[in-house]
Amino acid sequence: MNKTLFEVHVSKDTFKFNAAHFVAYPGFRERLHGHNYRVSVRLLGSRKIGPDGYVIDYGCVKNVTKRVCKELNEHFLCPTLSNVLEITTCTMESRESISIKCEDGSIFVFPKTDVAMIPIVHATTEELAIYLWGRILHGLDAQYLLKRGIHTMEVKCAEAIGQDATFRLEIPTDLEGHSFDVSQYIMNGNVVPMPCPSNPDMKQAAPSDCTSRNQCCRNKGDCSKSELSVKLQKLADMINNG
Repeated sequence: MNKTLFEVHVSKDTFKFNAAHFVAYPGFRERLHGHNYRVSVRLLGSRKIGPDGYVIDYGCVKNVTKRVCKELNEHFLCPTLSNVLEITTCTMESRESISIKCEDGSIFVFPKTDVAMIPIVHATTEELAIYLWGRILHGLDAQYLLKRGIHTMEVKCAEAIGQDATFRLEIPTDLEGHSFDVSQYIMNGNVVPMPCPSNPDMKQAAPSDCTSRNQCCRNKGDCSKSELSVKLQKLADMINNG
């Protein structure tokens, strides 16, 4: 049996956006910070390519993905489905602003034009990958992709080198009957991020003790640097105190 399958992968320097965000869930909030995000797209086709010799024209993928990235570039990424953020629109000095009140009492106010209102629950790379998948599919036209024999699309979203999330899904044959709800891909329950395993003092620590995803389990090197800093400080104190 012929098991040949065609696929294309498109990753360009223009598939990027610079944006600010913070992740928040019950009992935890990151500090406001930003990333230089990068995006790539993979399309899985059938055993045969189209009569034009393509799985799909790279230009189609490039045009759509660049446009979607541009929509998010230089914006604050606001997760409108968050269950811990109180998001309201207000008018200040005749200009509309977005006010975000957090569980810890912190309040952020941004000009409305500087905010990308995204229907996700958390501003993580995983959920951004889901959102980007939906936007790119809309731009490429699901029915057109299916006619070309493309059955699955994969979108990767990276917030830094070596830190990326991938969302892969079969292209639905009936978009009208398909509810693309990000929350359906999130587990229910009380599963929380584990403390940094490289730091013995944090074995029993609460999730809130990890101040940032980038400073915790996703980047153990930072924990090691922190431990070294503490040891060096203790050594310096011993020397200074004779």
